[in-house]
Amino acid sequence: MMRYIFFLLFLSSSLFAQEALSPLKSNPREIKSDFLKNKASISLPFFDDFSSLDISTNLWIGNSTLINNNYPINPPTIGVVTFDGLDSMGFAYDINMVNNSGYADQLLSQEIDMSNIDTAYLLFYHQPQGHGDDPQVQDSLILEFLSDSLGFKSWKKVWSVTGSTLKEFKKNALMVFEQEFLHSTFQFRFRNIATLSGNFDHWHVDYVKFDIYNSSIDTSSINDVAFVYQGPSFLKRYREMPWKHFQDNSVNEINDTLNLFIRNNQASINVDYQYNVYRDNIIIDHYPSLGISRNITVSDYDSIGNFSFENPPVSINPNVFPPNFSDSTEFLIEHIIGTGVNDFKKNDTIYNLQKFHSHFAYDDGSVESAYGINVAGAMAAYQFELNRPDTLRAVQMYFPQMLDSVNNIEFLLTIWEDNSGYPGNIIYQQIENPKHTSTNKFHFYYLDSLFQLTGVFYVGWQQNTADLLNIGLDKNSSANNYMFYNVGGLWNNSQYNGAWMIRPIVSENTVFLASNEISSSFEVYPNPASSYVKIQTNDFSNRIILYDLNGNMLLNKIYNQNQIEISVDFLSNGIYVLKVINDSGFIYRKIIIN
Repeated sequence: MMRYIFFLLFLSSSLFAQEALSPLKSNPREIKSDFLKNKASISLPFFDDFSSLDISTNLWIGNSTLINNNYPINPPTIGVVTFDGLDSMGFAYDINMVNNSGYADQLLSQEIDMSNIDTAYLLFYHQPQGHGDDPQVQDSLILEFLSDSLGFKSWKKVWSVTGSTLKEFKKNALMVFEQEFLHSTFQFRFRNIATLSGNFDHWHVDYVKFDIYNSSIDTSSINDVAFVYQGPSFLKRYREMPWKHFQDNSVNEINDTLNLFIRNNQASINVDYQYNVYRDNIIIDHYPSLGISRNITVSDYDSIGNFSFENPPVSINPNVFPPNFSDSTEFLIEHIIGTGVNDFKKNDTIYNLQKFHSHFAYDDGSVESAYGINVAGAMAAYQFELNRPDTLRAVQMYFPQMLDSVNNIEFLLTIWEDNSGYPGNIIYQQIENPKHTSTNKFHFYYLDSLFQLTGVFYVGWQQNTADLLNIGLDKNSSANNYMFYNVGGLWNNSQYNGAWMIRPIVSENTVFLASNEISSSFEVYPNPASSYVKIQTNDFSNRIILYDLNGNMLLNKIYNQNQIEISVDFLSNGIYVLKVINDSGFIYRKIIIN
């Protein structure tokens, strides 16, 4: 694949378009499964729709693919297996092979005993690109069977497809009757040819079914009703938001209805639907009512396309979340469709968490692409709205790893006030650089000065150069009404559908977040202290911030060591808040000066 030529063409186009999307170099946020142990030969039927979002060790022996629900568009059932140019750890197979393609991912079945079978069939669905990168004509998805001819085993290509732009999932059915495949240690494998230098050339495979052939019905219908995507947010605007802000305006923040995507794969039956809401493993709400399901008709996919469960709508109790929680909390949502006895059951139930923590989020936490603007002085602003006055403490931003590093490129982290639905005057800026955390999580940009906000505000950046900063873009969410960019003095909504991975963190209180991940590797002593405080962590780069109880910042310094001693001689007697930040997370401790 001539990715270099493509990049030049893409760059030329980007100069005109100003906004630009870029494929990722890597995606360690989505680590793949690795190779598994071989088992004794299994028997037919063989079936996997990847709805568990994990590799089945009973079915597969070798795997460097990604099991996910983020990249496919309108799959037969929830969950697919994705092939790309990344290895099992989410990194490029060969970062230096920018212009060359080669064999990349593999999905290898366990050994299957076919010795007593006359004819079998293999059925599966495939899709190019999805929400990822489109495979080129030089790229391909390949299916191979293990042949045994007179004791000599070899792999034979039995099916392949060349790259293309996005298409709907296509069903494929292959008959297996050749004697060379009807042996006791038969295997099959999917492989792809892709650019090996990054997260390129996506193929998605779903609903792999291998069984004894009896009649044409076996390959013409899969007779399954299934969920297609994860459950939607119960919130109207955000994926996640702070609990206190939700409670202050819950009537307007809660969704009126849920749009659930259910696909009828030629089952032609009615199904029942219900959802349950749990808190601490206790049901606190049920739809339509406890002990009752609702009968619905799901039209055949082949006749109308993917069914959107919105007519009649699934209503939400406006008081679904009880108010008796003081701060952050989570609720488990369980969606269930009741299907026939012969319907595959794993894809009939889905779960999602409705989170209420200290941040606002439009994204679902997954990254499928990167967004940037290639104009110096350009600005990108993300709209948020508070339901009570609050203090902006930090901004989380996710910058994925790209082919060209932008770590040394400065930008201005910027906060704007509102001007009739558009970004208005700049009210705060500080100089930052794109950061890629060692754990590939959001990076926390803590504000040097704390200040209170009310109502609508905007968070984003102003560029000092024409370089693409490449903020993470979640393509499974849509927040374009709240995404603005400015080139030449005019604000416009972004043309690219998705949600930027930017999350403002707010809190009225001085200690506004719980500790995150590093408490077990953190020590502070003595406490109470008189002249000094010693801090010990497992990281060799730590930012130390000290606040008084009014939220005033008294110290903000980076220490490139894991054993730190700071003087507190300048402090008056009393209680203070110490914050330690590193790539592992952050933590707060009250310290007493005596």
